[in-house]
Amino acid sequence: MSFLDDLQRQAAALKAQQTTDHAALARNSALTEVACKTVLNYFMTLAAQLNVLHPTSPRSFVLDRKHQFDQLPLSDFRVDSRRKALRNDEVFDHVVLHWQLKTGQSLQVLKDFLPDIQKIEPRLRQSGATVDAEAVRDPANGRLQGMRYSFVADFFGHVRVTPLHDSARLQFQLVNLDGFETLALELPAIEVGSKRLDELARWLAGHPHGFLNDALALRRTEA
Repeated sequence: MSFLDDLQRQAAALKAQQTTDHAALARNSALTEVACKTVLNYFMTLAAQLNVLHPTSPRSFVLDRKHQFDQLPLSDFRVDSRRKALRNDEVFDHVVLHWQLKTGQSLQVLKDFLPDIQKIEPRLRQSGATVDAEAVRDPANGRLQGMRYSFVADFFGHVRVTPLHDSARLQFQLVNLDGFETLALELPAIEVGSKRLDELARWLAGHPHGFLNDALALRRTEA
């Protein structure tokens, strides 16, 4: 075999591999798009029902020892989705289900110890509340005495679904479902149908659920 023949053989093998890889990516992308459409349609229907039912969270939402919120109703559900370009196709970029956990309480929280400040600030950021943070200083010498946080204790949560088209997976990010925390996981696109989404709906409605069963890359981050 000549050197040219060898180059032709290598080129043909590489071309066949690229064709196979492209076909696999296309199949994975198609599976992922079907799952995203299922999620979007499910979320639209679910949001309409939950906006009537206003389910109550069974979890406690704790800012500090004096400020703990129980039996918060979930309300104002809405759905958002965006699309993007991928290999000359238009595909889903994300699908998000948003909601609020309202108390209507106007609060002022004063923290005068650094450890307390370091604990509450991440929880306030996680909560989604609009917070006015003000440094409290000694009027005589201007020395910092603490921080005052003023806010209405209306909090926010969401489930964000991000497709991973090449690997045929969906990444779920769940914010403030079980208190002030973020939970991330992945599921194969082929497993994301009405049965799995029913488990998520049970979770949102405050019922026992199996949504996390066999989840991949599960990570929980508490504020």
